[in-house]
Amino acid sequence: MRIKYPQVIQESEEELTSLEQRLRGQKAADRVRMLRLLKSGTVKSLKDCAPLVGYSVIQLTRWWERYRVAGLAGMLKQPKPEGKASRMTPEAWAGLLQAMRAGHIATLEDARNYLEREWGIRYKNGKSLWWLFKKHRVKWKTGRRRHKKANAEHQAAFKTVGAIVASSQKWYTLKRTEISLGEEHPCANRSNRESTGQSPGALFVQR
Repeated sequence: MRIKYPQVIQESEEELTSLEQRLRGQKAADRVRMLRLLKSGTVKSLKDCAPLVGYSVIQLTRWWERYRVAGLAGMLKQPKPEGKASRMTPEAWAGLLQAMRAGHIATLEDARNYLEREWGIRYKNGKSLWWLFKKHRVKWKTGRRRHKKANAEHQAAFKTVGAIVASSQKWYTLKRTEISLGEEHPCANRSNRESTGQSPGALFVQR
């Protein structure tokens, strides 16, 4: 049986137009537009109305059923999704932060074990806590990665040898520069006079 929408819709076309303008930019305005088009007779069915509103026929059917049962106010009311309650309590979170500041927790797995041991709050794995830390804007500070077979003494010795080699290369480059400049360059003469102990009047002979 075809529904006579202009008769079933209680609000006038003017009231719906005014309400649609006030709700402009909000999702609720699309629902009011649906009623206005049906009330004015611009469209005769939800199927014809769907392309003009920009939603599927199924969605418009849900809106219409809500309007028919709860009226305009009920149709415009946005249902809040019921999310799963967080297992974390303010006391447990404060205790976790304190343990982290004390250096007792270094990884997400450490945090998971702490919460289960101290507060009886169990997470499936350490990664399950990642969203919790992101929500509270807590970032993990990680050090530079090291190979598991790295030896601290060998690394220190390598750095020392590298410094000696770098210093030697710098000295060798300086001497080659002095030799290539010869006696005509004042810097070369001064450097060699200082290194050989010559007086300012002595000559620098290129070999």
